[in-house]
Formats: sequence, structure tokens, C-alpha cells
Amino acid sequence: MSHRDELLAVMARSWGDLAAAVAAARATFDRPDDDGWRPRDAVAHIAVWERMATRKIAGTPLPEGEEIAAREPWNLDWFNETMIERWRTRPAANVLAEFAAAHAALVAAVETAEDASCARGGTTWTTIEDDGAGHYALHFPIPDAMAER
Repeated sequence: MSHRDELLAVMARSWGDLAAAVAAARATFDRPDDDGWRPRDAVAHIAVWERMATRKIAGTPLPEGEEIAAREPWNLDWFNETMIERWRTRPAANVLAEFAAAHAALVAAVETAEDASCARGGTTWTTIEDDGAGHYALHFPIPDAMAER
């Protein structure tokens, strides 16, 4: 099995866990936690970061917010806050559609990445670990499949 195929398999397992957690959270999609984040905010945040991962791997501009992503100097907190505000009032259906589309774009980017970059420690692996599948467990109670490998 190639490094790319291994990475895609880990991503698929993580996505399955995340999709189940998101489906379970639908009943409380608009209920804020102690920090003020709602499950829908976490879903939008994950979608934004999957788009950022696609940008890093394939050079694909964000479909929305590229001017924010490209801003210099880079400020992670400002980026996150600005992007969440853009998504905060959108209908749940739009958030979920972008969630699925962002993930599909990321999978497509990994499918065309160089195999060596998909090995643990490679640039694609590290991007997925930081901004994709390795990021999910920070926002939903699921196993961290990236760390388990």
C-alpha cells in the first residue's frame, strides 16, 4: 500500500467518526457550550480548515475568504474569528454542505499529492495532521486516528 493510500485510509476512518459525531450533535447544533461555540460553529471551523489544508497541498484558493487567508502578517486567532463570524448566521444546511464539499476537495488534493509527501512527517501528512483529520478530535469527542498511526 502506498503512503498516499494509507493516508487516505486514515482520513476516511477519521471522517467516518467525525460524520457520526456531527450527526449525533444535530439535536444540539445551535446550543453553545461553555466557551460560546455551537456544534455548527465547530463544523464550519473544520470546513474552513479543510479548505486551508487543500490550499496548502494543492494551491487551491479558498472559495470564500481567500483575502483573509492571504493577509500578511498572518494572525491565526484573527483568521479563525473572522471566518467563524462569516459562517455564524448561515443556515445549518449551508454549513453542512460546505463541510462535505471542503472534505471532498481535500480528499481530491491528497489523491494527487506526491506519494512521499503523504508519508508520516511529509508535508501532506503534516498538513492533514494539523488542519484536517488530526484536527477533528479537538472539536468533537472522537478518536484521533492520526495520532493512533
